[in-house]
Amino acid sequence: MLMKGKDLIKRMGDGGCRIGPLTWDAIVKLYVQAGEVEKADSVLQKAAQQSQMKPIFSTYLTILEQYANRGDIHNSEKIFFRMKQADYPSKAKMYQVLMNAYINAKVPAYGIRDRLRADSIYPNRNLANQLVQVDGFRKNPVSDLLD
Repeated sequence: MLMKGKDLIKRMGDGGCRIGPLTWDAIVKLYVQAGEVEKADSVLQKAAQQSQMKPIFSTYLTILEQYANRGDIHNSEKIFFRMKQADYPSKAKMYQVLMNAYINAKVPAYGIRDRLRADSIYPNRNLANQLVQVDGFRKNPVSDLLD
């Protein structure tokens, strides 16, 4: 499927067809399903630069979710930043996925509450539970018992 998708994009480009956000979304999802998240990321970045198009929110979110599942904080933050640069309104879903990256990496997310406050995001129940998990200043009573 991935090869067919690449071939289709090449033929569309050669034929003078405009390749829109929905087409790029499908190609990115094909790369993600094939397990090539970095390639999907680079394809999306090149597409956004060359065609001056605004990718679909779910396209970015798909890549962000894959990086978060891996616990790849650096690339998750990079995609999160690109989503904000593309003028998508900050949504609780973006922050939930970003905090999943911190949770999966088992690293505290310092300053995440301030970022939420700056974007006027009020945590729902799921987001509040994640905030507790990534809080770097939380005192863990279980570890005190073990010491």
